[in-house]
Amino acid sequence: MATKILLPIDHTDDRSWKLALPTALEQAKFYGAELHAVAVIPEIIQLPNLPANYGAGAKDHVRGAVQAILDHAKASDVPVHVEEGSVYREILKLAYKEGFDLIVMASTKGDFPNYEIGPNLARVVRNAHCTVMVVRDQSR
Repeated sequence: MATKILLPIDHTDDRSWKLALPTALEQAKFYGAELHAVAVIPEIIQLPNLPANYGAGAKDHVRGAVQAILDHAKASDVPVHVEEGSVYREILKLAYKEGFDLIVMASTKGDFPNYEIGPNLARVVRNAHCTVMVVRDQSR
């Protein structure tokens, strides 16, 4: 039984949430669980020619984009976490630190037996301390 569910969302790729968001909402309703969303911003490398506050508005931009996705799905009350760093590491760290017991992630479309599982999804599945539900796109 799940009590806290984590849904990673990449606001630049609707495949990361189009099928996974409805599934996560169903699971949260079924179990009476909390649903949280997380977006991870790749860490910005400080180059000598960039100003010290380069990328300062990135978290606000990403939070707004993810909130718009949730609002459209009528899930405005879902808390949004915005982390910075390696995608799979930040998902795993947040899931462990905050005590999530289910992570819902989407895989992209692929044909049997070669379903497309990207490197972040593969690493989350292999290393998560909790159950990971992989939502597959089976449309043709």
